Amino acid sequence: MLTRIISGIVMAAAIIAVLIYTPWWTLGLVVLVFAFLSAHEFQRITRPDAGGVDRGVFMLAVLVAIVWPVLRKVLPFWGPEVGLMVGFFILALARLFRPDPIETSIARLGTDALGLMYIGVTFPLIFLLRDREHGGWVVLLVMAITFGADTGAYFAGRFLGRHKMYEKISPKKTWEGLVGGLLVGVGAVFIARQWFPGLGWLTPAHCVALGLLAASFGAMGDLVESMLKRAYGVKDSGTLIPGHGGALDRIDALLFAGPVAWLYLEWATR
Repeated sequence: MLTRIISGIVMAAAIIAVLIYTPWWTLGLVVLVFAFLSAHEFQRITRPDAGGVDRGVFMLAVLVAIVWPVLRKVLPFWGPEVGLMVGFFILALARLFRPDPIETSIARLGTDALGLMYIGVTFPLIFLLRDREHGGWVVLLVMAITFGADTGAYFAGRFLGRHKMYEKISPKKTWEGLVGGLLVGVGAVFIARQWFPGLGWLTPAHCVALGLLAASFGAMGDLVESMLKRAYGVKDSGTLIPGHGGALDRIDALLFAGPVAWLYLEWATR
């Protein structure tokens, strides 16, 4: 527990420094690093027997999908969907040139395409949150909702949890924990509205809606990664962060909460 707390404090300090005191491209570099690590962990879980060429092609496809919208900040590229398309073409071409064993070629392509969607769709939208006015504070808001809800769910489940929520996928999660996480997620938005620059426009209704949406989808993201690990018999995606597991373990909720928050804020400010 102590290791987990210390790691969390160090990560929080680093995140605040990057978001508030550095230019936009710094977050772009952080996104690329975490995308690379997450892609590596995803393939290590789903295709541990993949050779070096297959791993390299998968990493290239994911990074193309991630880099594309980041480059749009300085170059007139097409939209993020083009990056995904190019990434998928890379995967498909690689499988056509290396189909053996042919019986599992489509299954392997499908698994890699899932990884491309899982990481390549979500990370760019998290970066695009930074592109909004007061973007660093907006990203910090979404992280506060996500990680706050995760912490709230952990303690509510630990001390109040009685009813299992989805034992087949995540045996320790409870409905009481989920409610606790949602309440903390909503509370995080109300606090951020008061203290974070540029967020005063959020009405109480916005605070409740954004908090519930981001926290709910964050819980979904956590369950999806749990399902992935249970399907392949893996406890943690990696050992990168002491007490927290791998990169994918740490950001699984953010991969779902971030895009939903971006969509909501785009709608709310149109």
